[in-house]
Amino acid sequence: MTIAATAIVTGGINNLTQQIDAELRSRQLNDSYIAFDSSHFEPLYESGLLTEEQAAELFAIANAAMNQDIINALQDGIQKIEDGTITPHEAAELFALASVAHQRNIVPDAVLEYYFGIGGAAGVQEVETG
Repeated sequence: MTIAATAIVTGGINNLTQQIDAELRSRQLNDSYIAFDSSHFEPLYESGLLTEEQAAELFAIANAAMNQDIINALQDGIQKIEDGTITPHEAAELFALASVAHQRNIVPDAVLEYYFGIGGAAGVQEVETG
């Protein structure tokens, strides 16, 4: 009886593990779904601050950062936007961080929409560089 119960529990655990693995693979619930989205950088292209190649490079650097580092950098950068002291290079880096933050879902969409126009809105706050 004990052997049969052990076999049933072991089979159930194996089945559950396979189902979870299949679900994770089908939904791609990991960092591999994060990809460069050129549309996130449109305001920078339009103003001539950045090329698509430069944006892709900045995105790759931002994507290597840890979540808390991204959040901290965005907070500091947004403060510079509010103060009007952000440089063009800092703005470009900030857009890359915002793009990654959006895809990782670590910053509220309303913040990303307001400051960067990422997430569906056209952006309310225009980023002016100093």
